[in-house]
Amino acid sequence: METITKKANLSLLELPSGGDESLFCRLYSPALAAPAPLIVLFHGFPGKQLNMDWAVQLQNLGFHVLVTSYRGTIGSPGAFRFQHVLEDATAIMQHVISPAFTQAHDISVDQISIVGHSMGGFAGLHAFVDVPDIAHYIGISPFNFGLIGQLVLDYPEHEEALQGVLSRGAQFLSHTDSDILLDELKRHHATWNLLSLKEQLGTRSALLVTSERDETSIKSLHHDLLQDASAFEQIIVDSDHNYIDNREDAFQAWTTWLRQR
Repeated sequence: METITKKANLSLLELPSGGDESLFCRLYSPALAAPAPLIVLFHGFPGKQLNMDWAVQLQNLGFHVLVTSYRGTIGSPGAFRFQHVLEDATAIMQHVISPAFTQAHDISVDQISIVGHSMGGFAGLHAFVDVPDIAHYIGISPFNFGLIGQLVLDYPEHEEALQGVLSRGAQFLSHTDSDILLDELKRHHATWNLLSLKEQLGTRSALLVTSERDETSIKSLHHDLLQDASAFEQIIVDSDHNYIDNREDAFQAWTTWLRQR
């Protein structure tokens, strides 16, 4: 009997958010003759680095790759809030493991993984805890927003600098500003702190990727504390926060880890 292989393709999808709006996402699907693994890529704040080059490389390796957005980012409707980012990440993962989605797109339901960069690593880890059927989590320089909220409360002299960062990012987001975002970080610092998730992670399959030269998700603050808190494996790559100057080495390192699982 002849095996029919589907061609690789790129689809624009509308997926349910954690609210009333739909999210615009891109699904890269490989050429395949049988169901293939899915990687969900969550981008950072405000959406400068989407890692679409990695999406194409993963597609060529035989993965489906869903490049996501959140409410108020990258053309998706709604208001940007950090709370919405968390809700949307969980809603996306709940949707992609559903039989309707996996069957429609020829996805291996037991081979669905999260790869989140910066804020996407923050949201992705919360979603990984919320949706226990996800096979693997890879956090690439995850930014611990809850910890930063706590530090600003403890050391208010740093609030102005953080507000400047939030203000610059808010220019590219919908229906938000730095005051709204800063208030969120302060109010939710305890429940959003990634360190609070360690007991729920147990021995699940999880990897942290970081760099000594990361100027945003500073390794000693965002990586080392989280690495010490749970059973994460780790990879250290010599690069910057967006892995611009060493993307291939970073890609080869974490994809090798994933393909060995």
